[in-house]
Amino acid sequence: MTRYIKCSGIILGIMCYLYTCTALAQNTIQQECVTGENGNLTDSTDKLIEIPFGTRSREELNYAQSSLRYNQLTKVPISNLSGLLAGRLSGFLFRWTGNQPGGGNVSYQIRGRSSYAQGSSPAFLVDGIERDFEDMDISEIKSVTVLKDAAALNWYGLNGGNGAILVTTKRGKVGENLISFDAQGGFQSASNLIKPLNSFDFATLYNRGLTNAGQAPAYNDAALEGYKNHTDPYLYPDNNYLDRFLNKRASTQRYALIFSGGNDRVRYFSSVSYFNQQGLFKETETPNYDSNYGYKRYNFRINLDYDVTKTLTLTLLAGLRSEVRNDVGDGTSTVFSNLYNLPPNAFPILNADGSYGGTSLFQNNPLGQLQATGFSRTTTNILLASIMADQKLDFITRGLSANLFFSYDGYGNYGDGLSENYAVFNQTVTPVQTYRTPAVIAYRTAAFQTNTKNNELWFGLDYNRTIATDHQIKANVRAQQYVSAAVDRLDYRSRMLLGRADYSFKQRYMLGFTGSYSGSENYAPGRRFGFFPAVSAGWLISKEDFLKDASVISYLKLRGSYGRSGNIGPTYDASGNVVRLPYRTLFTRDAGPFLGSTFSTSTTARLVSPAGNPLTTWEKIDRLNLGTDVDLFKGAFSFSFDYFDEKRTDILGPANLPGIVGIAIAQVNSGKVSSKGFDASGTFNKKIGEVLISTNANFTYAKNVILERTENVLPNQSTIGRYVNGGNYYIAEGIFQSQAEINASPRQTLSSLVVPGDLRYKDVNNDNVIDANDAVSSDYTDIPKIFYGFGFNIKYKQFDFGAQFQGVEGRTVDLSDIMYAGPNGLNQLSLDTWTPATAASAKYPRVGISDNGNNTVNSTFWLYSGDFLKLRSAEIGYSTPRSLNQRLRFKGARIFVSGNNIFSISKLDDLDIDPETPNAGRFSSYPYVKTFAVGINVKF
Repeated sequence: MTRYIKCSGIILGIMCYLYTCTALAQNTIQQECVTGENGNLTDSTDKLIEIPFGTRSREELNYAQSSLRYNQLTKVPISNLSGLLAGRLSGFLFRWTGNQPGGGNVSYQIRGRSSYAQGSSPAFLVDGIERDFEDMDISEIKSVTVLKDAAALNWYGLNGGNGAILVTTKRGKVGENLISFDAQGGFQSASNLIKPLNSFDFATLYNRGLTNAGQAPAYNDAALEGYKNHTDPYLYPDNNYLDRFLNKRASTQRYALIFSGGNDRVRYFSSVSYFNQQGLFKETETPNYDSNYGYKRYNFRINLDYDVTKTLTLTLLAGLRSEVRNDVGDGTSTVFSNLYNLPPNAFPILNADGSYGGTSLFQNNPLGQLQATGFSRTTTNILLASIMADQKLDFITRGLSANLFFSYDGYGNYGDGLSENYAVFNQTVTPVQTYRTPAVIAYRTAAFQTNTKNNELWFGLDYNRTIATDHQIKANVRAQQYVSAAVDRLDYRSRMLLGRADYSFKQRYMLGFTGSYSGSENYAPGRRFGFFPAVSAGWLISKEDFLKDASVISYLKLRGSYGRSGNIGPTYDASGNVVRLPYRTLFTRDAGPFLGSTFSTSTTARLVSPAGNPLTTWEKIDRLNLGTDVDLFKGAFSFSFDYFDEKRTDILGPANLPGIVGIAIAQVNSGKVSSKGFDASGTFNKKIGEVLISTNANFTYAKNVILERTENVLPNQSTIGRYVNGGNYYIAEGIFQSQAEINASPRQTLSSLVVPGDLRYKDVNNDNVIDANDAVSSDYTDIPKIFYGFGFNIKYKQFDFGAQFQGVEGRTVDLSDIMYAGPNGLNQLSLDTWTPATAASAKYPRVGISDNGNNTVNSTFWLYSGDFLKLRSAEIGYSTPRSLNQRLRFKGARIFVSGNNIFSISKLDDLDIDPETPNAGRFSSYPYVKTFAVGINVKF
């Protein structure tokens, strides 16, 4: 019984949306651009696009890319900055994976996941260097560009195989002196939490689970009566841990001060910001400390451009960041695990004498965890610094310059805090039982934990020249070296030679080439370097005579690219551990006696494990991209479309050697994946009277299919021909209603106990036995095949309002774990399980405390649609009028209210489960949170 449900109506809505934009554009006679700091307005006239170590105009760029300016981002005080990009960029899939403040709870992919191996995430590049982006402040960001094809990505050689997100920080401008101050305050609201059972329901369901397995009930009538009527809170406790120890809201705040400007010699941009987000726990304050989870961040950035002479420019791009994470002594995840999974009747939180309650089975008391285990604090200090020198060499030939770029990044963690412990007492027995060993407050070990230093050196030549008015050439040649050093591992090193050239004839016909000769120490000597070329071409049709004076089409370009990219795939041993330098053969000590020796406990051998594979190499991606860009009605409507066809080969996987060989090879290059699809984006800008309207929409379809993979499975369980990240599932055919049905069905072997109320499965191989051979591979995956976004901004006089939506389709989630979340696998969903009395209406199989393996295996019964449409962000603001600004002698102010993750529409709403992070608020995960804030921005 498959509970997978499609949301095809969402796609229809997007198509209607795009059609509506087109229809509106057809009524446009002239277009007025909608730009500015106030709101998420789309600037369709900003034609300069950031590329690695350079810029290109929209007309001359042949790459597949999508870009976003800083003034199009909603200002919401959240700890993960990439969350503001959700639904904004075609081809870019953003996913929340958790919600803990400052916890790195995000993942992202470009055009879906095109590899089944690890290491398939794109690179985040800040000012051209791979760096952490999540914890930057929004005030530092100038633009974000997603690079998607080989022509753009091959600049980064082996590091660009999975796509890249290029973040450019702000720089000062001549004559644009500005002082700006931001202040925001708000809260995060917890939602989609597991609904705990009260003690009576828990005890009743627990008894049912035992009797279903043929065991005696654990709770007698007197106990059930005590839980129901609360006759004795110490003997029959009824705890709601979430209500008592979890706040509905937690505060968040952000402040930023910005200085920028410059003159003919010096341009500067500087910002300092503070961010503070508190955790959700209650009752954490003690006379000695507060153990609540908290995240604080201090950011400082200084970007300077200095013209030393008319031909020499020096640039400094530097960012400092300090992050402080405060955590409960037992750890946030441990406390949440206890709150979610502790039975409501486990013990009284406090005994009659005020001591902590507990039993031999349940020794972790939530109040004790929050008030008597101390706290830990981790301080992370980060330096991101780059210095660049650009020397013009016009004395050699006009348009030539030399460039030197050096970056140094340092990351360090320091840990400290206080420790403490407590005892729990079971006073329901005689004599009273005591568990755990109390300990007085003491200092935790204070020490540096990690220290990582990364540096990159880039140097080479740039050439930018127009010859005889018709021929424009832009070229860059670089050599690069990268070193990452830490005290607890071998250094990571890579080197690269690369070049990029773009040629334009009459600004209509464009040719481009990007190539890199890139290498890594991860491969055997003699096999460390590869060449990754890409070519591109473009035709700006709108500059041809037959379209030059067209009234409808104001811009039309066709473009395409093809090339081979590389990707360093991480290598793993048979136990799932990362293997550095996999071409080496390793030896393991203490593997037993030497062959032929007399056995003794002191004899040890050296076992080859794993055997080196000198043929290990990088993944190869052959990429084809065909695209077009169109502007209609003088730019009122802009549209881009890209078709892509990629094939990734040499994906690492297990060697699948027979056991008789006696050794294991880490991994071999044996896999292939095909990725095909398209992405599109469009914007519409219009002024109607005093109303400015700006809209945006994007849509991506990506089909990622495994073509080859080393396997040793049954044909019906092969993943070849299936979507990446699919799984094997038993095909559910309903619930057994009687023992007669079980007797007439194939023999059940998935559990030692199969009774009425259990799931029934299809006998796939028709051998009259339900066993592991009946699971089949499928295309069900949590990676969506379609992802999209759309939004708008409307401004009327001093008021503006904007919103941004994100949606996905073709995504499946497995809720079997959700069904059995909670104490002993019981929760509110257990109230809808099968019993003889509810057989006709039961939603789920019977409760089972033990021998329930038949119902917990991966099956189609637990598959639900993971499609959703979310209002990711919204903002409403008021800007002071120009007359007031002039009277008060400042440039302006804006007051606004903003929100993030405001609401969602999905097929899981009835279950109160977030479709994006189903585990949030369950197991040991931080709850799903929504963020709301009020802010003010003042400019001088």
